[in-house]
Amino acid sequence: MKKLLLGLIIVLSVSCIRAQKIDTTYIRPYPQKYRISGYLSTSSLEIDDTERHYTPNYPLNTGIGFAIKNTIVGVQLGYGFIPLTDKKKYGKTKTRDFQIHHYGRKMIFDIFFQDYRGFYVDKGKDQDPEMFRSMSVKQIGMEATYLFNGKRFSSKAAFDLDEIQVHSTGSWLVGSGGYYYQLKGMERSGMDGTYGLENFQLGINGGYAYSWVVSKRWMMTGTIQAGANFGNAPKLLKKGKVEVYPTAFARIAGNYHKNNWGISFAILINNKIVYPVKREELNLTAITMQLSYVKHLDDLFKSKKK
Repeated sequence: MKKLLLGLIIVLSVSCIRAQKIDTTYIRPYPQKYRISGYLSTSSLEIDDTERHYTPNYPLNTGIGFAIKNTIVGVQLGYGFIPLTDKKKYGKTKTRDFQIHHYGRKMIFDIFFQDYRGFYVDKGKDQDPEMFRSMSVKQIGMEATYLFNGKRFSSKAAFDLDEIQVHSTGSWLVGSGGYYYQLKGMERSGMDGTYGLENFQLGINGGYAYSWVVSKRWMMTGTIQAGANFGNAPKLLKKGKVEVYPTAFARIAGNYHKNNWGISFAILINNKIVYPVKREELNLTAITMQLSYVKHLDDLFKSKKK
C-alpha cells in the first residue's frame, strides 16, 4: 500500500507540470509564482445499517499548504486538535485520515486512507448515546475522473482556488475507482456478539459538473457521479462470487476570489454500499468539509529598499 500511494503521488505530481491548452475566454490562471494556503476541515466515516446510524467523534483539523506553480513542489500538512462533541458523553474516536484530492485539467484524482476506531449511536435528547468503543472501520481507495470539457471547465478554480472561472460552464464526467473495506467489532440490533467483514470493490461511474459564475468575484460549483462497483469479500471473490454495489460521489463548493487571494468552502460526500455475508445492507458515507484561504505570491521574501 505504501508503494502504491508513493507511485500515485508521483503520477499526480508529474501531471501538474504537463502543459494543457485552455480556452482563456473561460479560464484565467493566476500569474503569481507561489501559492500559500491555510484551512479548517472535518472528515467523518459514518455507517448506517437501516436501524442504527454509527457516528465517530471526529476532530476539527487545521493545516497549511505551500506550492511552487508549474513544478512538482507542493506540501500540505494538517493536524486534528479537538473533537467536535463532548468526549465524556460521546466517547473518543481514534482516527487516521489521509486524503489527496488532485484537480487537474483533464483528470481529478482522489485517494483515501481512513481508519476510525470508536463510534456512538445518538438516541435523542432525553437518552444518553450508545457507545461502541471497540468498533473500527477502515476505508482505502482511489477514484480517477475524466473531464470531457477541461478546456473550459476548471476543477482547479472550483475546488483548489488555483485558477479563475470567467464564465459559467459544465462538463460531463466519467470515472472509475477501487476500494478496500474492513470492519471489526460491530454490534447490531437483534444479533448476539460482534462481527467483522472485509470487502474489495472495483467499479465505474459517470456524471456531470457545473460551475455557476454568480458575479466577478463569486462562484458556485456542484458535481455528481453515480455508478456501480463489483466485488465481494476476498474469500468469496476467490470462489468467483461477485456482487454489484451502487455508488455515489458528490462535491459542492462556493468560493470568493480576488486577484491574488481567495476563500472557499467545499463539501465532499462519498457514499458506498457494503453487504456482509448475510447480505444485510451497510451504507458507508465519507463526508469531508473544508474552509480554505489561499494567497498567491510572486515573492516570498521581499528585500527592503535602501
